[in-house]
Amino acid sequence: MADLVLRAGTLVDGTGAEPAYEPEVVVRDGVILQVGSVGDYSGDADVVDYGDATIMPGLIDCHCHLQFGAYESHERTLAVHKSATNEERVMTAIANGQRALATGVTTMRDTGGYLTLNMVVREALRRGLALGPRLLVCGAPITTTGGHLNWCGLRADSRDDVIRAVRQMVEAGADFIKVMATGGMMTPGSQAGHSQYDLETLRALVTDSHRLQRHVAAHVLGADGCRDAIDAGVDTLEHCSWLTPEGIRGQSAVDEEAVERIDASHQSVHMTLAAMNRTPFRDLAHLDALPADERERIRAAGANFRYMRERGVPHVVSTDAGVIDTPFHEFPLSVISAVVALDTTPVDAVHLVTGAAAKAIGLWGLTGELVPGRQADLLVVDGDAAENICNIARTVSVFLGGREVVRKRRLAVLAR
Repeated sequence: MADLVLRAGTLVDGTGAEPAYEPEVVVRDGVILQVGSVGDYSGDADVVDYGDATIMPGLIDCHCHLQFGAYESHERTLAVHKSATNEERVMTAIANGQRALATGVTTMRDTGGYLTLNMVVREALRRGLALGPRLLVCGAPITTTGGHLNWCGLRADSRDDVIRAVRQMVEAGADFIKVMATGGMMTPGSQAGHSQYDLETLRALVTDSHRLQRHVAAHVLGADGCRDAIDAGVDTLEHCSWLTPEGIRGQSAVDEEAVERIDASHQSVHMTLAAMNRTPFRDLAHLDALPADERERIRAAGANFRYMRERGVPHVVSTDAGVIDTPFHEFPLSVISAVVALDTTPVDAVHLVTGAAAKAIGLWGLTGELVPGRQADLLVVDGDAAENICNIARTVSVFLGGREVVRKRRLAVLAR
């Protein structure tokens, strides 16, 4: 089988490095063989020239709920999920994964569904029984009786209960462990601003998860839960909103001493940008066209995260797709929003959903960067996305393991 050579106007490699122009990416047997400039490779190959498009790594969404329907209200999402059959939940998950793949999301980390059903989905995709992105799954999130997402079926209240729940999910095949360290907006009565577990219980959960070589993702909205999750040693802080019991959030609510205790060698914060912070970017041609009041509102929403980044805390941008008004095809809008919320560059925003994301969830060395030896998971978008991040929503082609799985528009010229 001949090698595949992809050419375009711009390349953003996912490492955080400056963009390259007139690049050439060589793929052999589904793996990136070489990245250079046009004309560097002289072997026998099929050549695809995308003109002035941008090549980047496939996007990685580290926080989603594939079984959820992204309905207009929490109440409807909960009602539909609770009344669904297991077969319907599996079909919903596969369909949602395909929606994400169509926009360039080649890897997804599902952060909680009903019991172990998403392990079935993962295996179906691995075996080629259905088309979809690479999946990491936790099974059901560990939560308290009456706690956030308790209707996913895995309740644990005591220290012994949570250790048993960890082992149950690992035995079933979980790639990582998800714990609801605080309540959440989606579950009535679960108290989003309050902790669900004390520090000792969280530490026991993390210790056993790490013993079993699983990283731990912690849902943390409340400030106390953020502090305890940091000190317990969880690996990824999901949302990390620093919400007070009184409902206050913002930089004034951030515990600066706790932020200093974050261990950047393995802990990271995962922003999940809400619907209100993605909506302004639907059909936006260029960030210059974003109204000033919208820009300031989104920047204000990102103040906590900018503060933590300035202090060296690793960050990742995710979606929380599946929850209220958060469809699976809008991840590119979250990347655009991140440029404004974090006051950063398009190249950095791409890094936060590719190379940085892969490192945070244990896939560094496999995917997330366009360097030799990585899986050829690629997204091609129209125009120069390093100059105009809005181009990231203009999908041309998506490759998964070197195989073109999405073709939105034929810009390419094939040659031998």
